Amino acid sequence: MLNLYWKTGGQTRSLIEKPFKSEAEFEKYIFENQDLLGDIFIIYRQIRTGHKQGIPDMLGVDQDSRICIIELKNVEADESILPQALSYGIWAETNPDSVKALWLESKEKPEDVEIDWDNMDIRLILIAPAFKATVLHMASKIGYSIDLVQVRRYYFEDEEFLVVEILEEEKRPRVSTTKSMGNWDWDYYEAEHGKEATTQFRTAVNALNSFVQQQGWDLPYNINKYYTGFKLGNKVVFSVQWSGTYAWKLAIKLPRELARAFQAAHWEFQSYDETFRNAIFRPVTAKVLQINELEPLLTEAYKRISGSK
Repeated sequence: MLNLYWKTGGQTRSLIEKPFKSEAEFEKYIFENQDLLGDIFIIYRQIRTGHKQGIPDMLGVDQDSRICIIELKNVEADESILPQALSYGIWAETNPDSVKALWLESKEKPEDVEIDWDNMDIRLILIAPAFKATVLHMASKIGYSIDLVQVRRYYFEDEEFLVVEILEEEKRPRVSTTKSMGNWDWDYYEAEHGKEATTQFRTAVNALNSFVQQQGWDLPYNINKYYTGFKLGNKVVFSVQWSGTYAWKLAIKLPRELARAFQAAHWEFQSYDETFRNAIFRPVTAKVLQINELEPLLTEAYKRISGSK
């Protein structure tokens, strides 16, 4: 049993769980507080597939241009959620034109995200207050990328608290039942973007990683298809992103005003991504990075997401 306490003003206060009244209320709450899901932007709700398997709750896209199918349960989820989610993934994969139509109909779409409709990547996001122990292991047998997200709400007087946990299992050999997941690594980057561009990209990642280690931050980086991100929990604090075959850029999660006011000798502010709240910077010359010039921005981004002072 999970017991939460909030210590403030020298007093320890017990937090009371506040379950959502219905699945509809839960869905609405997630839609209106999308930051809980990290870098996922929801573009559509209540998708009707036209088939008997039902209606996926929400459709989104992530920073790596993957189509995210989001399914919610307002009770502890058991193994039955998996075939349901799998059917949605298969529907999306076999009906790219239907997904594309929903994308085009959406009034708000990420500007910098381009979907490869001929080779669409699918990600399943399952959300519930809790999952039975067997669900995590069984989920690892599904060929799609899949996230199990536990969300619980608590309150004290007028204050509201959310506990968001991404369930992870020890790494085991994956058994592909539908679509093989991509193996994103430096060799993949080199094959797609060339040796010189990948070397520059990797140099930027290594420089950021050295800075992170100097600060003592727990920000591991992971290589994705279109970007390499430094993550705190499920949120990307900053990342190196591909912006073409050979070009790359640095994205830092900051307010637009702060990014625009920044000036440096070796970096220039290029644009602002409203969807993922990323300030985009480019080096004046890729051969001279000077990551230390960006220290105030990197530190501010980390403080904002971690809540540290």
